[in-house]
Amino acid sequence: MRLRASASRITARRLRRPIFSPSPAILARPALRSLVTLAIETSCDDTAVAVLEHNDADAAAAAASATPRTRLLFNERISSDLRAYRGIRPAKALEGHQRTLAGLVREGIARLPPRADDGRRVPDFVSVTRGPGIHANLSTGLFTAKGLAVAWGVPLVGVHHMQAHALTPRLVRALGMMPVAGEDAAAAKEKQSAVAGDPEFPFLTLLVSGGHSQLVLSASLTDHRVLATTTDVAVGNLLDQTARVILPEDVLDASPDVMYGRHLEAYAFDSSSSDPYSFYNPPRTRGDELADVDTGYPWRIPLPMRATRKLAYSFSAVHSTVHAIAAERAAAGGMDDAERRCLARHTQRVAFQHLVSRLCLALDENADYDGAALARQAKTLVVAGGVACNKFLMHVLRTTLEARGLLLAASEHDNSRGRGDGGIAEIVAPPVALCTDNAAMIAWAGMEMFRAGWHTDLDVLPVTKWPLDPGMRLPEKDGGGQGGLMEIGGWQRWK
Repeated sequence: MRLRASASRITARRLRRPIFSPSPAILARPALRSLVTLAIETSCDDTAVAVLEHNDADAAAAAASATPRTRLLFNERISSDLRAYRGIRPAKALEGHQRTLAGLVREGIARLPPRADDGRRVPDFVSVTRGPGIHANLSTGLFTAKGLAVAWGVPLVGVHHMQAHALTPRLVRALGMMPVAGEDAAAAKEKQSAVAGDPEFPFLTLLVSGGHSQLVLSASLTDHRVLATTTDVAVGNLLDQTARVILPEDVLDASPDVMYGRHLEAYAFDSSSSDPYSFYNPPRTRGDELADVDTGYPWRIPLPMRATRKLAYSFSAVHSTVHAIAAERAAAGGMDDAERRCLARHTQRVAFQHLVSRLCLALDENADYDGAALARQAKTLVVAGGVACNKFLMHVLRTTLEARGLLLAASEHDNSRGRGDGGIAEIVAPPVALCTDNAAMIAWAGMEMFRAGWHTDLDVLPVTKWPLDPGMRLPEKDGGGQGGLMEIGGWQRWK
């Protein structure tokens, strides 16, 4: 009995210890040379792998070097073919991950920096999406990443998918890919070499994708406060679903994937027109915003949540209205091409006006929600996620903020920096390739977390629902303390 009790105590002590503790030699390397990570993303239906290198030298040394401070050495993505289902089918997407991930990892390994002995450098750590997402799909990437970390003897960093989206513009600026409006190439290069992590905290992020619609205040690397989130469907899902009843069958059949929202934008607007968005009149007041817009047809699409100033999103009413319009017009003989295109334009107009209406409420000088003062100090609006590719969304954001007096000129930006006057000085969005789910953003989020001293224990599991906001806690967690990104167990500090 005594021996069994002793063994039990030893087992319990072992279970409480981290399964993997990187050696001091491994964890000392970041201060001595550049960092390299291989990253994996499999949260939904895209299988993605990237290799990222970042030099931690100071700004002066980076500027003097001929090698860029941050280099994306490999970034590939394969989307599962779900056209037969006209939507996400988790089991089929999982099959796609299982079939393609190993090949992408092999390609990524071949793109690791070379060594003097003609071999390839081992990454300093492995980054992988830990959540949120579909459990089985996350598992494929996470368990592959664990195997690589064990084989290479390096740490693992489990990344929050939405944190990675929010940090993407910092990656893009580090790569020197994203000067803002009015900034010449020389100024962009100087800023890139001096501040690899721009935009600076705090900044606001509009996360808009098929699974998320959130307005986020990013106060620091690990403090991302969700100011508004959808109570039902996400805006990307709305666009995909309504596109199915708006787009002609030949357009749907010709689509290479099930992201029909992208085709809705192309179908709605005449690319040959010099001013395809002329139908949109940005509301100058809250009253203007609430008024119905004449479409030229016997139907209207009301703005959601008109009766409340609550910081939240809801797109289900738009979904129901558009489907009802399509059904009624089909019963009356169907819509011609002009009416379909008009319905496509106004579906997007209402969805995007709803997004910006909550941004305007968040920036209101009289707003008194928790974090309002900090939000008014944010001068950069980041638009991230798959819907950030939509050019009409960017037009609605910019023109509406300008009409409401919330878009600052450059001189106003300089004078208001650090003050809580409210107003956006720059709206930035990643290039198209980095708007949708990708492994480069996972690599960068892993890079920032690792440089800040964090890595992940090897006993962690996928997290299908993982709050980003520190004010939100998982239902199974009890007691006090901070929630959100850092609430999940498995975080380990190496410095």
